Amino acid sequence: MGIAFAALFTVWWVKKPDWSRHHEGAEPRPRSHYSPAPDIPPRALWEAEHGTTFRPDIEGLRSVAVLLVLGYHAVFPGFRGGLIGVDVFFVLSGFLITSLLLRELGTTGTVSLSNFWARRARRLLPASGLVLIVTLIASRWMIDGISQGNLGRDAIAGCLFVANIRFWKVGTDYLNEGVPPSPLLHFWSLAVEEQFYMVWPGLLLILVRFMKLPKAALAGVMGVLWVGSFYLCVHFTYGGADQQPWAFFMLPARTWELMTGALLALLGPTLVRFSRQAAGLIGTAGLAIVIAVAVVYKSPETVANTTLFGARLFPGYIVALPVFATAAVILAGSVPGAGGAMLLLKAKPLQWIGARSYAIYLWHFPLLVMAGRKWADSGLVSDLPVATRAALLALSVGLAAVSYQFVENPVRHSRELSKFPVRSLVMGAWIALIGVGGAALLIQNPPKLSAGGEVAAPTLATTATTLPATGDTSIAIGTAVPGETTTSVGTTTTESPQQTADASHDNPPALAELIAANLPVLQDAVNTSKVPGNLNPSLNRASKDLPAVYSNGCILDVGDNNSKQCIYGDPNGNVKIVLFGDSHAAEWMPALHKVGAANGWKLIVHVKKACPDADIPTDKDPNRTDCAKWRSRVIDLISQMQPDLVIMSSYRYKQVGAAAGRDPDTVWKEGIDKTVALVRPMTTHLLLLGDSATPKEDIPTCLAGHLSNVPSCMQSRDSAVRPGRLAVEREIAAKYDADFIPTSDWMCTDTACPVIIGNVMMYRDNSHITATASVFLAPYVEAAVKSVLS
Repeated sequence: MGIAFAALFTVWWVKKPDWSRHHEGAEPRPRSHYSPAPDIPPRALWEAEHGTTFRPDIEGLRSVAVLLVLGYHAVFPGFRGGLIGVDVFFVLSGFLITSLLLRELGTTGTVSLSNFWARRARRLLPASGLVLIVTLIASRWMIDGISQGNLGRDAIAGCLFVANIRFWKVGTDYLNEGVPPSPLLHFWSLAVEEQFYMVWPGLLLILVRFMKLPKAALAGVMGVLWVGSFYLCVHFTYGGADQQPWAFFMLPARTWELMTGALLALLGPTLVRFSRQAAGLIGTAGLAIVIAVAVVYKSPETVANTTLFGARLFPGYIVALPVFATAAVILAGSVPGAGGAMLLLKAKPLQWIGARSYAIYLWHFPLLVMAGRKWADSGLVSDLPVATRAALLALSVGLAAVSYQFVENPVRHSRELSKFPVRSLVMGAWIALIGVGGAALLIQNPPKLSAGGEVAAPTLATTATTLPATGDTSIAIGTAVPGETTTSVGTTTTESPQQTADASHDNPPALAELIAANLPVLQDAVNTSKVPGNLNPSLNRASKDLPAVYSNGCILDVGDNNSKQCIYGDPNGNVKIVLFGDSHAAEWMPALHKVGAANGWKLIVHVKKACPDADIPTDKDPNRTDCAKWRSRVIDLISQMQPDLVIMSSYRYKQVGAAAGRDPDTVWKEGIDKTVALVRPMTTHLLLLGDSATPKEDIPTCLAGHLSNVPSCMQSRDSAVRPGRLAVEREIAAKYDADFIPTSDWMCTDTACPVIIGNVMMYRDNSHITATASVFLAPYVEAAVKSVLS
């Protein structure tokens, strides 16, 4: 409805006389005071070059930019920095669009916004709409059911020109090679440009026609915009991993790149005062810098420290190199007869690719991503054979050539559409409506997300072991006799307890016996082959199966370090237990709440996203400006409470910042030692709860693509559990007379960690267990806590 209303409003608006007077045949207005003076030959030369005259050097530069992007997305060696091709496009867009607008202002005294937007609609929307619809149709066979729903929402954002906002809001990390991206992720850059096209022409019209700013003043305003945007880009790039996506995806942080081209369009005539030889040298140097940055760029996995070329630092100030280099090439190309790289850019193959660069950019990414989802075991493009990736790029070029010939060019140069702006704008509205309709159809008709059939809910066995409570009474764990095992598939009676999955001394006797009794449940789960129809939670609901701390704001977001004390379990209980850690501590909150309410324990929760209890830098807080403050405040509260038990648990983090390049276990040991040394004197008991077994990929998405092959989504114990990290925590616990209990034995056999147990979905993503799984594992949590309290 919103799009339909917008289309109708557009039709009404563009028919207003003031907007339509500049269609073909209208008498041009007299030159304004802003008209470029013809007194300087280079300036006149510049005006003759841009706006109407074809620039083969710019066409060649487009070719270079798209080839860099293709190499980057295809994960070819030597293209680690190929993503800067998008930055080249931004500079070119800013230059060409501003050149066109300034020329119109200089000849007519105004800018016809309706004509401008109509040209943009004819240029951009037919090709992008075609690729979007084809991608939606192909996704039905190429990607899993969960991803299809997400793709539909991505497509709607793309049709509304807000794809960049969509990917920023959902927390997409463009540089994360471990997670398969959306086939429409590349639409983010189109959205940035489209938003620029919506704002910049009107602003320029106000500044020139109505405010009548002279060139110097206009350059000053544009310079202020450049500086402000560049500041935002740098500030948010280095503000932590949570802020870096904003710098990457959002127009305010990218405006300076477009404004670089705009300033070049404004001031270029004044700058073109050098010879052909000098222009050749400048252009060659600029192109060499663009290519060099694309080659030498490195990710944090390949460098010891976070450096100038670290992926987490992108875009940041490193992008200034290719941006200024692109400006140098454009400037050099305005000098007739410039040699060097200018001659290379005019080569016919580059001209052919450059003319089709937009279509190639549109087609290549969905092909690569969907092929990776379909045929690579990991779902990643990088795991496809190199020959396959090369063939996919060749196919994308072929499709681009066809769509360019039969869709992009005919619509772009249509006389019927260009005669009246309203026709092009209505066409654009219809393309958006069709795209939204196709996306809605995909969302409303999801594919099957199970292999059919139902299985019994699993039941963990309990072992009759009497443990002393915190008072004089005794608490029995369960009612079964030793050695008796009850599972969802029947009852097994043995003469003696079975062998535990991990017979180390880490598990207290009662807990070890419980683990041994339930080992058959895990072994049966390892043999699960199909996703059951009664999976709980279902695959499409798994990501939303969160602990209550997420819905009531009791888990703090990145950047919020004001500790919030939330109470669960039995609010009136005499035994006070504090849960302290990150989201991997929070995942045990449902189990602790259940057993706390049953045993009269008061549970106080202090958890924060991406903040471990260990005092170490993290990718979301590399400078320790967030987590350290929160951690200190929580420790102060613990000091005031003097609880009976503090439970600490955290995910294993990559080493970043000052800790990058060092042994992760050593860094963790130093960090956890600092925290435990402070907390241990403040509590009667301290339990370091080992991290849960973690898979390497998003489990719901993986299962959605392998409904009858569950084992393909299951990790081996060796890959899901980190013994070195557990050994460090065991050592620190012993040093401070605390307790250490691993959780991996609750979730894994000796060889594997199942992702479905009975009908229980164990993981909600590539790291956290579901709230349902947490409640399912509550008997282990209860036994662990009682063992410590005893």
